Formats: sequence, structure tokens, C-alpha cells
Amino acid sequence: MSKKMSESGVTINPELSYEDARDELQAIIERIETGQIGLEQSMAQYERGAALYQHCKRIQEQVEQKFSDLTQQMQAGSSANDPKKPA
Repeated sequence: MSKKMSESGVTINPELSYEDARDELQAIIERIETGQIGLEQSMAQYERGAALYQHCKRIQEQVEQKFSDLTQQMQAGSSANDPKKPA
């Protein structure tokens, strides 16, 4: 299982689910906003959060593309089966 390195140098497991990445990102934001961690750790967490955000964005874009492809396939299939519409 290979890991994907983000632009910031942070490694994210490509098999990390959208939900797990989102939850971790939310926890990071909370820790930074509430001052639960120091400056250096905040910067490291910010970098990890940026990588998690990009990971979530990639997953979302893939899902949107699949949804679009499936919708087009369904529309093409229903048009081919509709006797009222010319093929």
C-alpha cells in the first residue's frame, strides 16, 4: 500500500476514507482554533490539514465524475429504449 505525498510533504494514506479524513481535519481545526496546541505543532497540524483537505477534494471530484458518467449512461440507455425518440 503506497502513500501519497502532498505538496506540503505530508504523507496521506490514499486508502483513507473521505469520512475519516474529514473527521481528522475537523479535529485539527478545533485544536488549532481553541489553542490546544503550541505554535510549532499548529503549523505541522495545519500542513496535515491542508493535505487532508486535498485528499477529500480528490475523492469528491472522483465521486462527482462517477455520478456524472452514470447519469449520462442512464440517459443514453433510456433514450435508446424510448420508442418515441429517434435513435
